[in-house]
Amino acid sequence: MKKILLVGDDYIDSQVMREGFAPFEEYGYQLVTYDWFHEGGMAELQHLNRLLEEDGPEAVPVPDEVYRLIEDVEILAFQFLPVPRSLLEAGKKLKAVGTLRAGMENLDVAAASQLGIMVFNNPGRNAHAVAEFAIGLLFAEARNICRCHVSIKEGGWRRDFINSPYTPEVEGKTIGIIGLGMIGQLVAKKLAGFEPRFLGYDPYVKPEDVQHLGVEMVDLDTLLKEADFVTLHARLTEENEHLLGERELGLMKPTAIIINTARSGLIDEEALYKALKERRIGGAALDVFDVEPPGKDYPLVTLDNCTVTTHMAGTTKDALLNAPKLLAQRMLCLVQEDVEPRFLVNREEVDFQRLV
Repeated sequence: MKKILLVGDDYIDSQVMREGFAPFEEYGYQLVTYDWFHEGGMAELQHLNRLLEEDGPEAVPVPDEVYRLIEDVEILAFQFLPVPRSLLEAGKKLKAVGTLRAGMENLDVAAASQLGIMVFNNPGRNAHAVAEFAIGLLFAEARNICRCHVSIKEGGWRRDFINSPYTPEVEGKTIGIIGLGMIGQLVAKKLAGFEPRFLGYDPYVKPEDVQHLGVEMVDLDTLLKEADFVTLHARLTEENEHLLGERELGLMKPTAIIINTARSGLIDEEALYKALKERRIGGAALDVFDVEPPGKDYPLVTLDNCTVTTHMAGTTKDALLNAPKLLAQRMLCLVQEDVEPRFLVNREEVDFQRLV
């Protein structure tokens, strides 16, 4: 019998994976499961994921049991499991792998391509969650919501803040969106009811692609100069690391707020700290950091004009439960004639083939 190996973890366990991939049973596949659990739970897994994102799939060891289980499966589906070349080579019958995420830092895509293994990813699985969280951070920083909360919890009644002279509303303000993929577009769609003006920057998106959302595409400098709020939704690459450095932050309005729920490496943290400390920009709201967890003495954490959260933007129950179902739907092209392989990542290196 043909087999699919489903590797769950502390965020999405194998039972949820099994429910998502149940349609493959109709095509004669046996669903084999393994849970990559950790004593430290989600916190430990998040730490390991950070290592994988920074150093690739060789950074974290693969459990021996996974090497045993993969020997006779055709399809592997996973989320945070490291998938180095050695694991791919151990899958003697392996034809396709699928990650529950959009990012593939924990997978050796080049090795998979060299071995003729199809690679599928799952963009947008938590797009609504991240977009909603980014909007929440925008209001939290602009309206000092978290600071009021902490004040009351500590027995106070704080009403004076760094931005008190210019506490903004969103209506009529300019929101700059850096990265107009699925998340960036959802931010524009969800914020439209507040009637702001939208500017967008994304070298891979055509103006006509976002015209229906009321987003005007401009160059990065123009966006930074004119925006009252700047929210980042780009993937981190070698080309855009520190996309916002000292020069770019210096272009922003002194009242502007920057929101980052994407990757910390998009912003030069040292430059951001200086800009906030010296009040050269109004505030920031961050869900990602160069060091995680950052600790209470981390420079950005110490600032009174910086709202901080624990890398939680994409983590909702809905997003976690839906991810396996969404990936399975996208991989059904392997067994269904009427489903196109839209999410085949390495289509230029590996020919698509149906497995029935």
